[in-house]
Amino acid sequence: MDELGEMAAGSRHVGRNPDWTRDETILLMDLYLLTPRAEKGHPEVQALSHILRAAGRRDGRTMLASFRNPAGVAMRLRNFAKHDPEAPPGRNAGLRPGGAIDRLVWEEFTQDRAALAVEVSRIRRAISAGDWVAQRKSSRGPAPVFSTRTVQPVDGPCWVYLLLVDGPAAVLAPHIVPRETHAVFKIGRTSDVDRRMAELGHGLPPGAGIRYVPLCLKPAPSAQVAHVEERRLLDLCDRMGWSLGGEFAYAPLHALRLAMSNGDMAV
Repeated sequence: MDELGEMAAGSRHVGRNPDWTRDETILLMDLYLLTPRAEKGHPEVQALSHILRAAGRRDGRTMLASFRNPAGVAMRLRNFAKHDPEAPPGRNAGLRPGGAIDRLVWEEFTQDRAALAVEVSRIRRAISAGDWVAQRKSSRGPAPVFSTRTVQPVDGPCWVYLLLVDGPAAVLAPHIVPRETHAVFKIGRTSDVDRRMAELGHGLPPGAGIRYVPLCLKPAPSAQVAHVEERRLLDLCDRMGWSLGGEFAYAPLHALRLAMSNGDMAV
């Protein structure tokens, strides 16, 4: 190819995001099977967008403002309907094809959901491993300063989060009876997801083999609204016997994710 041809070929990639990888597409298929109608405001779409963007920053990928944003995740999610014979009629109207990667992932896992679950677990752990876990070096806080401090609380947008606490159940909750459908979760709220994830990660010993993996992020217009939603989820855990105390629960994965996404529910 001559120099002019190379410039023309390169220009086609200016201003566009990188193609979706196999791992990203597997997470997308998992979300499609859970909630095929999810739009950009859905808590699971928000969470998937957040962890994919965090992974993109970590890996030094080319990132436009639209890189794996909630609107883009929701649109790519809809493309799976092209391969799903049980998709709602008209669900994929007006969308361009998702490409060969969608078809290959769908064909690989549509008849093997167990293998899909294993891959999803592996990918989520790998994505979270380098971003929000404790670093293997000591740290020291600032030297104490004694003075009068004035704090002016300011309300604003918040997130309610559902985190999978990934680690050995015998360590996380030694008194529980292990159940295949259950996992340990942390429910909380924050105004800054990245800061909160870093705080939680740095509170763990590096050798503990435990990490937090975001599953759902639900936006709230204020801290008060976030508090009410957080309390609703914790009260549900109390009623269902899932609570481990504090903000932690040992709960069925599917039921708790649906409770956060759809509001309170009969389970």
